[in-house]
Amino acid sequence: MKPTLSRFLFLPLAAVLGAGCVVNPNPDEQKDPCDPNPCTQGDKTWCVNEDGNARCLCKQGTIQRPSGVCEPLTTLNCPEHTGDNSEPDDCLTKAVTLASDATTQRHQSIEPVGDYDYFRIDGKLRTVYSVTVEPGAGALMPRLDVFDQGGVWISSQDGRPKAQVGFKARANAPYYVRVSHSPFDPSPATGQYALTLAPVGEDLHGDSSNDATTIVPDVGGSTNPTVTYGRVEYAQDEDWFVISATQGTTYRIEFDTNRVVPALAGFTSDDVKNPFHTWHNSFVEIRADSTTKLYLVMYANEGETGGYGFRVFRYN
Repeated sequence: MKPTLSRFLFLPLAAVLGAGCVVNPNPDEQKDPCDPNPCTQGDKTWCVNEDGNARCLCKQGTIQRPSGVCEPLTTLNCPEHTGDNSEPDDCLTKAVTLASDATTQRHQSIEPVGDYDYFRIDGKLRTVYSVTVEPGAGALMPRLDVFDQGGVWISSQDGRPKAQVGFKARANAPYYVRVSHSPFDPSPATGQYALTLAPVGEDLHGDSSNDATTIVPDVGGSTNPTVTYGRVEYAQDEDWFVISATQGTTYRIEFDTNRVVPALAGFTSDDVKNPFHTWHNSFVEIRADSTTKLYLVMYANEGETGGYGFRVFRYN
């Protein structure tokens, strides 16, 4: 999974676009990347379609280990022990399925020491989910980890005392949440907890250059400019926007300061992996030195989430 933008440092140089290339506005119709099945190596023969890309996962009845090897499911990699009435649930394949179309709550416990509790969420494409764990009786300091359908870790949160994570389903596929005792607490604690799953709703804007929302800037000085609204749903959320930038034109992005002012990263079509600049300000001005696609990416500043609004003006 690609790193979140919050990991980038704020760059100190002036914001000037470099040379870029125009994206083909009429790409070929996408075909199913799993037909025919390209997954023929070893036990990774299960092909899934993720955003138009083929991904090879371990076949049914096996589980991927940290080394990447597909290992047959046994009690060695999914231990069984006494605890609450949901055991055994110490691995992805034994996860308890949660209803994902409405707010759901479960009461369980981390018992014995070292216990893991896994939950399965059948995610719906583009839907954002919020998971919260609150400790109950006992000394548990909860930790939440989120994994995708291939068992790849997405994010985590350690409770102090409550733990909460958010994530967006990037495919119609199962996602997994793991509850455990936080490693930040050196004591071998156990205890009860309440887990709440809530679907937040569909994310308004895409998470990559391929599904960026198109912005048509207003002429500078417009008295009734268009306002674009969005929401940073969780700490790792990214909202992508694209402008067809013209050489010699200056673009000004103004944020509604009565709402959350997100951090902003700028990319061009010739490099959508590395931002040419990052900001956190109430307004930003960018001058295009060439005709290119300009991508504006909104993300959480120091983990701050919430709704935002902005206007874009062009000056020749």
